[in-house]
Amino acid sequence: MPLPGRRGEARDETFGWSPSPSTKRMAITALVLLAIFAFVYLTATFWVQWWWFESVGYQSALVTRYTSAALAFGAAAGIVGGFFAGNWMLALRRRESAGRSSRLAASRLLRWPMWLLTVIVAIFAGLVAGQEWALWRLAFAGRSFGASDAIFGLDAGFYVFLLPAIELVHRMAIATVLVTLVTVIVIYLGLRGLDRIDQLGNSPRTRRHLLVLAAILLILFGIGYVLANYGLQYSNRGFAYGPSFTDVTIVRPLNYLLAFVSVAAAGVLLFSRRTDQIRWLAIVALVWVAAVAIGGVVPRLVQQTIVEPNELQRESPFIANNISLTRTAFDLERVDLRSLSGQGEPPASALQADSPLLRNVRLWDYRIARQTYQQIRSFVPYYVFNDVDVDRYPEADELQQVLISAREIDIAGLPENAQTWTNQHLTYTHGYGAVVSPINEATSQGLPVFTVGGIPPEPAGVITIERPEIYFGEQESTWVAVNTGVQEVNGIAGETPAVPYSGVARGSLLLDNYLRRVMLTINLGDRRILFTNELTGASQVLLQRTIAGRIAAIAPFLLLDGDPYLTIVDGRLMWIIDAYTATDRFPNATPYAGVNYARHTVKATIDAYDGEVTFYRTAVPDPIADAYAELFGGMFRPISEAPASLAEHFRYPEDLFDLQTRVFAAYHVTDPTAFYNGEDRWELASEEIEVDGQRQASLLPMEPYYMTLPLPGESETGFKIIRPFTPINRPNMTAWMAGQSDASGNARLIVYRFPRQINVFGPQQVEARINQDPEISAQFTLLDQSGSDVISGNMLVLPVEETVMYVQPVYLQATGTQGAPTELTFVIVATNEQVEMRGTLQEALTAVTGADQEAGPNADSENVEGDLVSGVEPLQSNVANALAVYERGQRALREGDWASYGESQAELERILVALAVTAGVPATPSPDPVAGATPPP
Repeated sequence: MPLPGRRGEARDETFGWSPSPSTKRMAITALVLLAIFAFVYLTATFWVQWWWFESVGYQSALVTRYTSAALAFGAAAGIVGGFFAGNWMLALRRRESAGRSSRLAASRLLRWPMWLLTVIVAIFAGLVAGQEWALWRLAFAGRSFGASDAIFGLDAGFYVFLLPAIELVHRMAIATVLVTLVTVIVIYLGLRGLDRIDQLGNSPRTRRHLLVLAAILLILFGIGYVLANYGLQYSNRGFAYGPSFTDVTIVRPLNYLLAFVSVAAAGVLLFSRRTDQIRWLAIVALVWVAAVAIGGVVPRLVQQTIVEPNELQRESPFIANNISLTRTAFDLERVDLRSLSGQGEPPASALQADSPLLRNVRLWDYRIARQTYQQIRSFVPYYVFNDVDVDRYPEADELQQVLISAREIDIAGLPENAQTWTNQHLTYTHGYGAVVSPINEATSQGLPVFTVGGIPPEPAGVITIERPEIYFGEQESTWVAVNTGVQEVNGIAGETPAVPYSGVARGSLLLDNYLRRVMLTINLGDRRILFTNELTGASQVLLQRTIAGRIAAIAPFLLLDGDPYLTIVDGRLMWIIDAYTATDRFPNATPYAGVNYARHTVKATIDAYDGEVTFYRTAVPDPIADAYAELFGGMFRPISEAPASLAEHFRYPEDLFDLQTRVFAAYHVTDPTAFYNGEDRWELASEEIEVDGQRQASLLPMEPYYMTLPLPGESETGFKIIRPFTPINRPNMTAWMAGQSDASGNARLIVYRFPRQINVFGPQQVEARINQDPEISAQFTLLDQSGSDVISGNMLVLPVEETVMYVQPVYLQATGTQGAPTELTFVIVATNEQVEMRGTLQEALTAVTGADQEAGPNADSENVEGDLVSGVEPLQSNVANALAVYERGQRALREGDWASYGESQAELERILVALAVTAGVPATPSPDPVAGATPPP
């Protein structure tokens, strides 16, 4: 019944809820707040990253990456989306023109879902293209390598820069056409109500549309066959990596045939009459099937029946191509090959510990040194020595080679109940100082001599640490905040004065407004950042604190060396990491470790205190680095701008040298016949490695090692990296390689080779001779029985004139005593004819030359200047130590402390054994070891 009202006046009848104005305002406010919250939440990661790059000084690099990715995204999304939308719109338009209102309504209803599908397809294509933004930019910025492949005569730059981009475009085009073709077919079938696909041909327009798409797809398949021929540069079919006889003579022509057939099929679809189309398509299909069948069978038959029975003859030119391009790719074509006779013994004049050759022999294995540093120089449980590096510093007009290690923070060393949020992020924020010890010195107790090692660090000559705090390093660490309401631990808590952080840390976020706090809370997933009162407006949150992580965030295109090393430059602790530009797309070059081209193009430095990152472009020519330098203008500085105090610590990169030695072991052979026969193939020399006091059953390749020495035939002493080779499956040494680089990064590689008919003992053979030496074996047995673990250090190969000699340090560690330091006790020197073990390097060298025999076995050994264990004076010092240990043992005996008495007796026996070795008296193991003796009641 209608409600009453005035005549002629319509009554407004509303049967629903009408919100009040205040409710509307509240709803709008809630929606706005929700939108703001969603924006903040979804963009928090972006803003934190944006602020971090601004702080670290490389915001322009981030802008380049984002703009490049956005352009690639937009171009791909526009092209793919436009192609997809144009085709389905054409299909709908043709259906609409076919009449019938039901079809018209259906086609109009489809438009909204189709637009949604178009957006999805376009976004997906844009994301694929955007992720590969560097690929597109390099395709336009790429340079010539000056090296061409032997099959097509194309510069390597085509394969490295242009071909990957073409292949990606090709894959995206095929995917786009396939998705479009399927979508259009579904539209035509659905709107016509057809249940069979063959009915699509009843409409000329429909048929023509589908045939054009199919023809485009066939043309793309044909292009794929052409691109596959360029991909033969990475073939594994033949004896050598790259194009083989079968690839060039069979596979390549077949690919061209298949490309022609594909294009011909497309032509048939487009230009033949309908009545002739089936016949022509059948012919083309038969030819295509035949070519595919031939391509699957004939190459294998040719390889097995023609190539393999005459493989050297057929593959020889292709092996030569592979050798040439592999050597070029790894910068081995300029290796300086030299010969040594390998005969004779080192002359006595060369075997003086103060000679340039032997002045810096490394007697401290870095693994042993790290353990010892941790035991006697960490001082507190929250400091760790993560790694030990080799460096050199001037001392008395000479270079003194040293080991250096950063004392980094590790909160895991604290008791579990002390590992709180405050301690982790606000209190224990940084490491402190470093230890520096000469590689060739030990104290009278066999421990490292520390040039720098205390807290706070004491100045020592040219080595002065003015900023010992380490906020950025190798140790995995989380974010920390400085300038907070909590006092940071600086050095030893309660002993070292706390010093507030000074200046602005690079790569930090200043919490000077609440929005930054909110963004950081969301990004790090830590709500306590938002609610703690300890963070103030002056607080800085330090992010990306690891060396590798920080460099990778700024320059992800660089391949980083696995061993960043610490240096002390102008009073500051500075990290240096070598970086490489590499690719796996260099033509016809054999890949190693996932790459088949590498250059050392960048040296990056990071200040351990403020995190400042600097990239220095080396003088090594490289088109890849040049292309990236063009993309990221201003990122790289010329290496000539590096301060001299920093440049003097640059060295030949370790990982590159490791890679080059592995490649050169096979590719030092340049003759295809010799390469094929493998008669002169080398391998890396192996040695037995001590791990946690246990000798591994399997041999491991010798690691490259740095030494300061002159090379044979040269007088200049320099910092070099060395690695020896042995013939494959044989233990004798055949050659060794040395690498050296100058302050600009220019490198040289020198290989010294011994005649194949001359036997020069390799590391395995020397190790066997040491183990078989009756005196050395007896000493080791006695020490084992007396409660000491005998640990052999790295075997060092030293070039001495026309031959080599070996030096191996020997360490002792007391068993059954937790945290006992490992002590340098003996040094073994081995030549082709002799093996001697003594308490110092000089004594071992003297024994090798026979000088100690001339003076008599009991003659005192003069501790000459430059003695490589300068703190050890084997007679006076060891006798004094023996007396002190004896007195300590007697005191323990009187007090009834049997454990201390047993330890003293074991240490006394070790000292006596050392004295016996020094005096040249054979030590016979006792059937009743002292450590096991029971003291009288």
